[in-house]
Amino acid sequence: MTQYIKISTLEYPRYEGDIRLEYPEITEDQTEPNFPCPDTYAKVQATSVPNYDKDTQLIYEIAPIQVDGIWTQQLAVRDMTDEELKNIQEQKDNNAKSNRYRDSKGSIPNAI
Repeated sequence: MTQYIKISTLEYPRYEGDIRLEYPEITEDQTEPNFPCPDTYAKVQATSVPNYDKDTQLIYEIAPIQVDGIWTQQLAVRDMTDEELKNIQEQKDNNAKSNRYRDSKGSIPNAI
């Protein structure tokens, strides 16, 4: 999904629907790749995901930058906190526990 930035306020991300709220003359059938982006907004070029350790790090988006007249998405990497690592391990443990019960064989209930 294409993202935009409002140039005057640097509001980001903005999408076609957000822009249509400000410019109702842009109809629903005018969409990417034929979306008539007003000059008060700019399309933000997506960037590739940087290399990171999925087990101990997170990717997050920061404000885009303008390079040679092109607004470009910025992604950053940070280490997970001890609490985030603990929560992920708890989720894995809970999933393993749920799978163990789901996969175990039971007997036919004695219901009359």
